[in-house]
Amino acid sequence: MSNKNFDEIINNIKSKKSNDEAQEYLKKNLSAEQNRKLKEILSDKNALEKLLSTPKAQELLKKFTEGKND
Repeated sequence: MSNKNFDEIINNIKSKKSNDEAQEYLKKNLSAEQNRKLKEILSDKNALEKLLSTPKAQELLKKFTEGKND
């Protein structure tokens, strides 16, 4: 996946008004295999923590939170 496509996906997810809308967007835009892997990781706490501790995941989280007021 190119950075342009990746950034587009992030921006589209950020524009969704609810988690359900974001999940529906991902379901429509990821392959069946990508959706299966995502669900598998999200349902395994240890795998999720390991994934979120990577530099790439930290970069992704930063992109998701850019422009958000706390």
